[in-house]
Amino acid sequence: MSQKIIIIGGEGKGGPIAAAIEDNRRTFGDMTYEVAGFLNDMEIGKTIHNFPVLGGTGDVARFADEGYLFVYAIHMLGRNYKTEELFHQVNVPQELLVNVVSKRAFVAHNAVLEPGACVLVNSYVGAGAHIGACSLVAAHAFVGHDSMVGLLSHLAVCCVVGSRIEIGKVADVGINATVIEKRKIGDYAVVGAAALVTKDIPEGQIWAGSPARYFKDVSRV
Repeated sequence: MSQKIIIIGGEGKGGPIAAAIEDNRRTFGDMTYEVAGFLNDMEIGKTIHNFPVLGGTGDVARFADEGYLFVYAIHMLGRNYKTEELFHQVNVPQELLVNVVSKRAFVAHNAVLEPGACVLVNSYVGAGAHIGACSLVAAHAFVGHDSMVGLLSHLAVCCVVGSRIEIGKVADVGINATVIEKRKIGDYAVVGAAALVTKDIPEGQIWAGSPARYFKDVSRV
């Protein structure tokens, strides 16, 4: 019997996760999980990609008591401090967080996915890599061997994270961005779309361009 999953978030991050679960079910016959719906404070009573919005983020405890499991998919780009604050407010029990891994992705046998980490279609997670809790490796993203990604981070579509890279918590690597080997990206930092990162990025800064340069600080509100 499939386990019922509720996705906390919206169509931007939660939609692709729901699609990966459905693809696993319909294309590969993997019935491990079934999407029951979403929790989204702004869309209560509506639908997201034909799945019902069952309530808001304050309803986690009620649905947990009813036996549901969860995927946390709220990542507010450029509001990384607020993203972490909300994550702790919602307070999903770690034991109820599931890993969603597309059957079309590659995850090395010795890679580590912490609770709630998701790896989507045609992405690659190399040997010895470590993906933090509730972090998202989006479609066609590449994570090289022995790279470390912290809690609640987001690696966007088609980004390339080279080998032995350290990415802190609640960080973002943008669409088509590339981070070369052995760089460090600090907590709450943001790498802009199509950026080429050749230097370490300090905590709480946004870098953009090729090569990437400091743009501004991440908002704290």
